[in-house]
Amino acid sequence: MILQAYPTLDADARRDAIATLASRAGFALALLQAVERGNVDKSDLSADTIRQLGNLKDPRVRAQLAKVWGTVRATAADKQKLIARYKKMITSPGPKPDIELGRAQFAKTCMQCHALFGTGAAIGPELTGSNRANLDYLLANVGDPSAMMAKEYQSTVLQTDSGRVLTGIVKKQDDHTVTVVTATETITLPRKEIEQMQLSNQSMMPDNQWQTMSPHEIRSLVAYLRGPRQVPMLATADNASRLFNGHDLTGWTGDKTLWKVEQGEIVGRSPGIQENQFLVSELTVEDFELQLKVRLTPNRANSGIQFRSQRLPSGHTKGYQADIGAGWWGALYEELGRGLLSKPPANTDFLNVDQWNDYRIVATGDHLRTFINGHRCVDLHDSEGARRGILALQIHAGEALEVRFKDLQLRILGTEQE
Repeated sequence: MILQAYPTLDADARRDAIATLASRAGFALALLQAVERGNVDKSDLSADTIRQLGNLKDPRVRAQLAKVWGTVRATAADKQKLIARYKKMITSPGPKPDIELGRAQFAKTCMQCHALFGTGAAIGPELTGSNRANLDYLLANVGDPSAMMAKEYQSTVLQTDSGRVLTGIVKKQDDHTVTVVTATETITLPRKEIEQMQLSNQSMMPDNQWQTMSPHEIRSLVAYLRGPRQVPMLATADNASRLFNGHDLTGWTGDKTLWKVEQGEIVGRSPGIQENQFLVSELTVEDFELQLKVRLTPNRANSGIQFRSQRLPSGHTKGYQADIGAGWWGALYEELGRGLLSKPPANTDFLNVDQWNDYRIVATGDHLRTFINGHRCVDLHDSEGARRGILALQIHAGEALEVRFKDLQLRILGTEQE
């Protein structure tokens, strides 16, 4: 009767119905048969439901569950202790989690397999719509990832006739080939070269994924994973090279009618606009050195490089800007803030007008310095300014212009480095 009424129920009632059907072995078997027939969507079976079905300890249910969903096993006692330790670490008083650092940790340890807020790979489950806000659910999946594996995410171990062993998820196979996705690549193997292919009961996600992280990094990662929206990513030595890939605007946000990538260069091309426009990096910086080349045409126009800035809801950015353009080259300005902080050099013989110029920005603590073609333009200690914020490139309002940036190199510094 419940299964007959199921298609007419709302989301809350469906959860109650599933819970009822998972409470007895006979009911559970009928539920799983309905899933197999497509009468109940497999995604309606939550993690808690899967655990409950496993706890029924009925051989028929276990067999049907493996057929339509995947492998389920009890969590080992040592992993229960690990999960409890993580939970205590996260819920105990301590330093405030750094959610931007958390995104950096996600990029380092999770993103090669999982996507969150539209960023990442599709090897493992998409996390955006998962039950990640539930701390117990999150810790169970990290502390013992092999305890529950959906069928489509179970890994397979393949051994070829040349002695090669691959572990990955089989995405497609026929009489001639097998396509497997590993943590780093997608490979299509001729079936005649495969000596052995065996479904594994181990998750692609390694046990104790967080073992090498500090408590602060773990707390920050959990805060990011449980968060409701995307945030910028703190630039670290591991991800600084992501600033610009030289091919497209991955990792940048801006008006794509104004910003392009051409021949490995970021190009801002304005027909004449009423308001300043910005191309904003997903990275935020603290202490750093940024080197790049810039070319502005015509030189009388205006542009700039924002750093340690803040993206506003209006789309504008607020913060430090290393200026570009006649009468502004080498000046330091605080956009939507205190205005001019350091005047441009009086003598600009070091400039290559209408040609490429080397721009270098160094920020350590409150000490800010800029150099153009090796000439020091700014050397300022500013105790009032932000110590962390985004990087962005500017097209200034006004006349038509073209500004090009290339050879972007970001290096993360310690506060002791000058």
